[in-house]
Amino acid sequence: MQLESKYIVYALMPLVAAGIGWLTNYLAVKMLFRPYKPVCLLGVTIQGAIPRRQADLADRIGQTVEEELVSHEDVQKVITSPEVTEEIVSMIEEHVEDFLYGTFGKLPLGSAFLGGDIAQAVKAGHIRYLRNAIPELMDSAMKRVEAKLDFREIVRKKIEEFDLHRLEEIVYQIASQELRAIEVFGGVVGFLVGLVQVLLLVLSDNLV
Repeated sequence: MQLESKYIVYALMPLVAAGIGWLTNYLAVKMLFRPYKPVCLLGVTIQGAIPRRQADLADRIGQTVEEELVSHEDVQKVITSPEVTEEIVSMIEEHVEDFLYGTFGKLPLGSAFLGGDIAQAVKAGHIRYLRNAIPELMDSAMKRVEAKLDFREIVRKKIEEFDLHRLEEIVYQIASQELRAIEVFGGVVGFLVGLVQVLLLVLSDNLV
């Protein structure tokens, strides 16, 4: 091999290795999702890692959400908290006033009943009762909901039915820089491997 040709080969080897390294990682990133459907190529079935395991991933994520992130106890604490109770009482109070001074007040005996402090006493007594009863009622309702509410199944079904194209877009939007860094890293590693190969060839030529 002529000296010039040898130097050209030496110069190209790291660049070719960098290109191969980048292309390998690029394909690896793309094959997280692509192809969406199984494709048979030379007797080998190829499908993206996430589409192939979408059902398993959905089940594991649902399990994690139920066991580690959101539980029935968390929901129960929220709906039985004093803040939520006061909000519910406030909303009921508005409806009680609408009923007393609206629907009931329009009846013949309604206006007579609402005279003086009777209506206010009825409303105040009703609100006091509800303020004491709502936590117990919400706790009872939560127990009934708990028997029918399955966080794991809800999350599993949502993820399993989620559009893969949209999921791919979301992943690339969130982790675009990290995925691009993986591709670049492949190119850098390939370039370094190419340099090592050149170094070994130079040492081999010097030993001959």
